[in-house]
Amino acid sequence: MELKVRGVLNTVEAKLDMNGALNKFFRVGKQKAFDPNEVYQPDTRLRLGVGVKAAGVGGRKLSADDLLLSISAKKKVQVQRSQEVVRSRILLRNYTQAAVAANYDYNVRSEKWAGELHAHLSHAIFRFTDDQDVRLTAGVRAPVTHQGVGVAQPYVRLQENCWALTVHPDGKWRVSYDL
Repeated sequence: MELKVRGVLNTVEAKLDMNGALNKFFRVGKQKAFDPNEVYQPDTRLRLGVGVKAAGVGGRKLSADDLLLSISAKKKVQVQRSQEVVRSRILLRNYTQAAVAANYDYNVRSEKWAGELHAHLSHAIFRFTDDQDVRLTAGVRAPVTHQGVGVAQPYVRLQENCWALTVHPDGKWRVSYDL
C-alpha cells in the first residue's frame, strides 16, 4: 500500500492546493536474481496499481466530485549504471533509466474517465559534491480521454536532493521541495 499526500502553495495568489492518493501496487513478471557484485538492482518488473484519489482546494471539504478511482501501470528499464569500490564497499556512482507510465482515473460523480501517459529518461549522479546528489530528467506527458491521446507536452527537470526545477518549452516553470 502507498499513501501520498501532496500540497502545492501558489505564492502569487496565496492559495494551497492539496491532493492525496491511496494505492495498492502489484508486480508482474519474474524478479531478477540478486547479484552481490551490483549495488543498484532496481525492480524492473511491470507495476500495476489500483487506488483512490481525492483533492481539495484552500482547505475546503472534499465532495464526491473530488473522488476518483484510479488504475495505473509503470515499467522501468535500466539503461546504464556505473559503480566503484571505495574502502572495500561498492558505491553507486551514477545511473540512467527510462520509464513509461500510464494512469487512468474515473470520476465517481460525473462518470467520466481521464488519464495521462508519461515517458522519461533520467540520469542520476550520486555525490555530485560531498553532500549533493543530482538528477536530470527529460520527458513528455500527454493527456488521455475517451476521445484519444492529446498533444504531448515535453519538460526538463533538474533535481538536487530535495529541490527540483521543472521547465516546460512554453515558458512555464515550477520549483518544488520534497519532504
